[in-house]
Amino acid sequence: MTNSIQSVTDSTRLAGTNQLEILMFKLEDSNDSDLTELFGINVFKVRELVEAPELTITPNRTEFLAGYASIRGKAIPVIDMPKYCGIKSSCAPKILAITEFNRSTQAFLMHDVAGIERLDWNDIQAPPDIISAEHGNMLTAMTILEDGRMLLIVDVEKVLVDVLGSNIDELEKDDEEHGLDGRLVFFADDSNVARVQVGKILDHVGVPYQSAKNGQDALAALQELAEKAAEDGVPLFTRIQAVVTDVEMPIMDGYVLTRNIKADSRFNGIPVMMHSSLSAAENIRLGMKVGADGYMPKLRPTEFISELVKLIDEASAKRASEAA
Repeated sequence: MTNSIQSVTDSTRLAGTNQLEILMFKLEDSNDSDLTELFGINVFKVRELVEAPELTITPNRTEFLAGYASIRGKAIPVIDMPKYCGIKSSCAPKILAITEFNRSTQAFLMHDVAGIERLDWNDIQAPPDIISAEHGNMLTAMTILEDGRMLLIVDVEKVLVDVLGSNIDELEKDDEEHGLDGRLVFFADDSNVARVQVGKILDHVGVPYQSAKNGQDALAALQELAEKAAEDGVPLFTRIQAVVTDVEMPIMDGYVLTRNIKADSRFNGIPVMMHSSLSAAENIRLGMKVGADGYMPKLRPTEFISELVKLIDEASAKRASEAA
């Protein structure tokens, strides 16, 4: 069995429409088949589906790393999703979803694929605390499908950090000498892991920040900051030096958030940087199309600071040129 997911180019037609397509998959529970739940990840991230091959086992692998699969001559780490989710089954998982996140390739081991569902971000909500806790806080969102089934959307950033580790410690003292000032950096991300890591990066360089869990909340908070600046008679860019946004977020995604910011003249002179695990060239092109000033793959601290400084410097130089 091999199944190539529709091309990224086709999928990106949804960008800016506040819609997405989710690959739904099953993790069987051997104790009660009725407890089988549907999990999902964005089709954007899935390169292909293959039958699980024999894996190469390494002696010092982490608990949830099943091993490595040889896919077209490349060794790809395989994450055991049933084990990660604490699900026991009498049958072995048989499907690998080969994915691309943050310019890296890995595979998720699962029991079966349940299809692809097109959804509106408006219909996707953060999971209630009780459901989130039941699943080890590994969910970023959920929705109820038309047939009544619950679809749980996985916080892939959390899974990758838990299983493959984080490079947040790559920040060096030199990164503190960045030239950023005391103005606010606002960022939006639905992943708790990503929010914590961005916060750590900005703490490291001593930059104040404010965050939101989705595009709708981010837009409301940004508009409030814009109204306050207008009341005080100062341009908003004197208080906010940049906006950083994820792409995939419930209620309002990063594409729509960026488009709204760029349509509001109060935000003139404030760069918007997309910070996303969707790192294919077509995703970046779509980000630029809706008005983003930069696009950075997730969880690369040194590159994050470098790109942010570059965008802020460019915005400052442009404002100075226009004022001359």
